[in-house]
Amino acid sequence: MDTSVFKERINRVRKTMAGKELDICILTNRASIRYFTSLRMNTAAFSILLISQDDIKYVVARLDVQRAERDCWIKDIISFPEDTPDYLQVLNDFFNQWNRLRIGLELPELNYEMYHYLHEKWPKAEFTNIADEMGRLRTIKSDAEIAIIRRSAHIADKAMQQALEAAKPGMKEYEVTAVARYVMLKEGAENPSFEPFLASGENSWLPQRYASDKVLQPFELNLLDMGGIYQGYCSDITRTFSVGETTPKQKRLFTDVLRVQQETIQSLRPGIRAGEVDFTARRAIEELGYGEYFPHLTGHGLGIDIHEGPIIDKGRTDILQKNMVLTIEPGVYLPGVGAVRIEDMVLITEDGYELLTCTKRNLIS
Repeated sequence: MDTSVFKERINRVRKTMAGKELDICILTNRASIRYFTSLRMNTAAFSILLISQDDIKYVVARLDVQRAERDCWIKDIISFPEDTPDYLQVLNDFFNQWNRLRIGLELPELNYEMYHYLHEKWPKAEFTNIADEMGRLRTIKSDAEIAIIRRSAHIADKAMQQALEAAKPGMKEYEVTAVARYVMLKEGAENPSFEPFLASGENSWLPQRYASDKVLQPFELNLLDMGGIYQGYCSDITRTFSVGETTPKQKRLFTDVLRVQQETIQSLRPGIRAGEVDFTARRAIEELGYGEYFPHLTGHGLGIDIHEGPIIDKGRTDILQKNMVLTIEPGVYLPGVGAVRIEDMVLITEDGYELLTCTKRNLIS
């Protein structure tokens, strides 16, 4: 993306800071840093972004500094030594110029060790949690972001389709997710957006959210959940399937949940509250007699983070707006029968919605 995009994002941070009377923001959340810098980091790496009204400093490990200087639009890049007790001593001069000030931090993403460290550096400072404000800045996507998300969704679709085609009786759960991982990386994904999992049979209604060595077999429901990261943006898709015959109860459960998911998607439009969307799904599932077996939210926003606003859950007052991207994923986990969850990515448009994932929703793979 053009440098001006990132400068405009920083300007929005500064407006937030002015409204909360903050002198500086110290950002440590990986999603926030990627959003404001564009720089991809290894998942084991750590970096910090400091923003004031007049300055931006990007603090990275020594091993990353040359690449950051080459690829990041921010000019003031500082390196710190990894795995040393006072790894931020490189900022001592910066810390020492302040006495009493108001600092914005992203909690609870900031770990206790870092929080304690900052308290020692600035004992007279007043700390304010700005995690919600930083998250809200990312909820409405630009056209450029939507184009990237479309590609991310396409990669997830392709991985799901090939994983479903590969799934056969006698295969282990992790063998199917290995196909999904391979296809996502082959198609250009940086990484999975979360640990993909296949939960089959009893593992599905527990639910067990990792792929094990359990063998797939007929008369079971299998729940496959996956997503990839493309140019920093996440995708997320779930399908439920069987590798052979199913029971009448399993077929009915699948049909019921699929209908609820489709009706919930059809309710989407700008101006509706997230809680109303959740109510549409939850009421339908309760009317079918499955209410106590729907233990999670109906959906969530996604972008650079796999879970971000808006959250589609009970009582949520977030109002859906054009260019939000979210999932709709009602699920029922019925002991002795199986679990069904069908999840799709959806873009909120000017007068409704657009499906971004399109893998067939069939019970038999």
